[in-house]
Amino acid sequence: MDAGRLQVRIDRFALDDVDDACALWRDTGMWLRPSDGREQMALLLERDPDLQLAARDGAGRLVGTALGGWDGRRAYVYQLAVAPDRQRQGIASLLLEELEARFRARGALKAKLQVLRGNEASRAFFAARGYLVETDCEPWGKELVRGDAPPACRDPQAPAGLRDPLADDEGAPPSRC
Repeated sequence: MDAGRLQVRIDRFALDDVDDACALWRDTGMWLRPSDGREQMALLLERDPDLQLAARDGAGRLVGTALGGWDGRRAYVYQLAVAPDRQRQGIASLLLEELEARFRARGALKAKLQVLRGNEASRAFFAARGYLVETDCEPWGKELVRGDAPPACRDPQAPAGLRDPLADDEGAPPSRC
């Protein structure tokens, strides 16, 4: 897909994009988890290759990503990011629209995503596109391997049994791919 006026093209994210994607995600303030590494990305690409999108500029540089998952019931948006020097040019909208179209083609009735607390730009972006904060449920998860969550994502006020059992008192280890 060619996005003409934006001078980007949307194509499939490939395993060769992982290193550039990790750099892009770091540049945009995303935190990286073990699932963002090469081995886990290979599994995602094997499972849903058509839902992994890359936006490239005219020189072929990776300037945006939108990764998707489909479990047969719900669709999930992951790692929607645009290079800081290309933000506010419509690239994120283009990536999200294409991903949503691919979800609908698979029969998805709903798409879900998560936004880190305090990321007001992302909250505004998704709200403007019809996404709502779901207050009738709360996200729960369990780290099966050390997850590198930044301190803002751990709730120090939570009862001990509800705190991240893999987090240490010194804070999260450095992000890695």
